[in-house]
Amino acid sequence: RRPLGHRSSVKQQDSMNSPRDLKAAVGGEVTFQSGTVPGLIKTVVEFGIFTAVAFFTESGPLTHFPAKDYKVFCLGCAFYFFVAYWFVMRQGTTKAALNPPEVVNSTDQVIVAKMKNIDRTVGNMLEQMPIFFLVLVPYALWVNPIRAGYLVFAYVALTILYPFLYDMGAPILFASTFPRYFIAYYMAGALMLTSLRT
Repeated sequence: RRPLGHRSSVKQQDSMNSPRDLKAAVGGEVTFQSGTVPGLIKTVVEFGIFTAVAFFTESGPLTHFPAKDYKVFCLGCAFYFFVAYWFVMRQGTTKAALNPPEVVNSTDQVIVAKMKNIDRTVGNMLEQMPIFFLVLVPYALWVNPIRAGYLVFAYVALTILYPFLYDMGAPILFASTFPRYFIAYYMAGALMLTSLRT
């Protein structure tokens, strides 16, 4: 008898395996490929592009701003806090409150896929959070607090899309991840340029 909730599309089950996994499964030779150089190239290109955008959209030296300019920014940070805890509580209640251990530790492909969605939603959020705030806070403090507020709201809205797009895989999932990278690149580039102009 199939476990409860076993019904799923072939697409859902196939999405659990990447082309690399399939290559190994059919006996292909598996070799390690480092992403050091490709990752560096990608970072240089994207940072360059969004620094160029910031060159035309930001101006002036580093400066201080009145408290009222931080209204949207503070509301955006509260929104981010709410969504972050929502994701963490989603993970916690699923694993510790709603499902018994035999479900949480099940090897059924559908359940494994659902658990992976929950875990990766939290994992992706936590992986990106330090990088985002690393540039968000100084950008808001000394470059453009009003724009920072709107960028926080946009970033969080894109983060909310992640669990809904995760099961669809790439490239659809990129609609949640790539724009968030670009927001961080933009603020980093703006921070660098504004510092150099000071």
